[in-house]
Amino acid sequence: MQHPNFVILYVDQPARSARFYSQLFDLQPIEASPTFAMFKFASGMRLGLWSRHTVEPDAEALGGGGELIVQFEDAAALESALARWQAWVCPFCSL
Repeated sequence: MQHPNFVILYVDQPARSARFYSQLFDLQPIEASPTFAMFKFASGMRLGLWSRHTVEPDAEALGGGGELIVQFEDAAALESALARWQAWVCPFCSL
């Protein structure tokens, strides 16, 4: 089973948020631009900070938003996971 290794948070000001996380984790971003910054931790986990104003497709989340990324080794592994997820029945759907 694959596990997430990349989280993207939609932020108002990526550079300002990057400064915050740099100080919080004592870590410099491995990528930085006016609309995006990314940190990589020793564990391999990555944290992306994407401008909510330029994210594509447009984010409609109120009060924040983000993405949870799961990386697969190849297209076959992705297709297999997608089939499992599509067959899954939500245990909370009947609430």
